[in-house]
Amino acid sequence: MSDSTTDVEVFDCFHSNETTFRPIQGLFRVYLMPMTYLFGICANAINIFVFSHPKMRSQLVNWFFFVLSISDLSVLVSSFFVFSMPVIAEYSENYEMVTESPRLLVWFYPIAHTSHTTSVYLTILVSVHRYLGVCHPFLIRRISSAKSVKIVLAAAVIFAVVFNIPRWFELQNAGCFSEFYLRMSEVVLPTDFMMNPTYTIAYRNVAFIVVMFLVPFITLTIVNCRIISTLRNSTKLHRSMTYTKSKSKALQLSIPKRERFDKRSGSDISCSNGTVKSGEVIACQKANAERKEHGVTVMLVAIVTEFLIFNALAFANNILELYSEQSVASDYYTALVETSTLMVNLNGATTIVIYLAFGSKYRSIFLKMFSKLYRRIRRERPLCHANETSVLVVTSQVEFDVRHGSTCMLKGTPPQRKYL
Repeated sequence: MSDSTTDVEVFDCFHSNETTFRPIQGLFRVYLMPMTYLFGICANAINIFVFSHPKMRSQLVNWFFFVLSISDLSVLVSSFFVFSMPVIAEYSENYEMVTESPRLLVWFYPIAHTSHTTSVYLTILVSVHRYLGVCHPFLIRRISSAKSVKIVLAAAVIFAVVFNIPRWFELQNAGCFSEFYLRMSEVVLPTDFMMNPTYTIAYRNVAFIVVMFLVPFITLTIVNCRIISTLRNSTKLHRSMTYTKSKSKALQLSIPKRERFDKRSGSDISCSNGTVKSGEVIACQKANAERKEHGVTVMLVAIVTEFLIFNALAFANNILELYSEQSVASDYYTALVETSTLMVNLNGATTIVIYLAFGSKYRSIFLKMFSKLYRRIRRERPLCHANETSVLVVTSQVEFDVRHGSTCMLKGTPPQRKYL
């Protein structure tokens, strides 16, 4: 990759949104995608704050979600400079933006690919981790630790960086004389390395489809199906056990109360929504822990399902591009590409909806965080308004501020005040 223009022949170029980009690209990249980026950046920033909370870090599975939020944030930021900014620059007809956007595109293009690969394989890793926790709980207890999770996360990031090293050499900036602005400008051109037929077939087609689509789709589909099957069996077992306990409880109610009295404890204690004896406290706590684990598992199943749905069209487009070169130049294929790009960005932007819907601990910390922010904003608001007439009689030593035309009460004044 090189952003110098001395070794590239200067040619004429015409900067105009009417010729550079198709109308469907303008619709998606100027209006739809920027809204997705804005929402996703804010949402993933919130995810990072929530998953960095000490209560969230106590669960190793949340470490995956924390790093996944960072990679999704990187995907959304870099995608803006790759997809939206060049079109916005052309539509704005601003010379500085038109000249600067190619340079930013060349730099953020490999970052976008690296971040996307990281997000995909973090999704795979957290799915496998949850699969072992659900289907092989004893195995995951032996191999899972803070150190092992850190090693796995670092390995995923290193793999994404290494796999996308060739992306840094695919694009370059080229100087051109703009017929629209009547001065020198810059455009983005593919390098000779990118145009090499062997590289195109081996890396951009075969390796990319295998690493970014086949392996993730097959792995996530198998793991998701196994987790769903285990959850169904667990639900059936829980229902049967609940039915058995209800019958046993009905039988106990028919026995005199004296015979049902717990001689060891001498009293009942409250747990969850029902009343259990002291010998059943451990079992009740275990049931609560199982419900939390079940909630995390359901949340992950929803995330994986969303990933498979939102990335399916991009997978189909890559297969279509590989086998049908004529369809690539059509407006229909352009619409499919823009739609798939929007869906991939939506996948990284809307995970907060799943976290809020299925993550009870996430939802609790999220609400506490915003309630603190709301209270802080309210404390910073003034407690009086201009031209407000009031008489303050102080019965203890307090601080107050007398302003022209109004009397303002400051924070921290005690309640020993009387108003006339």
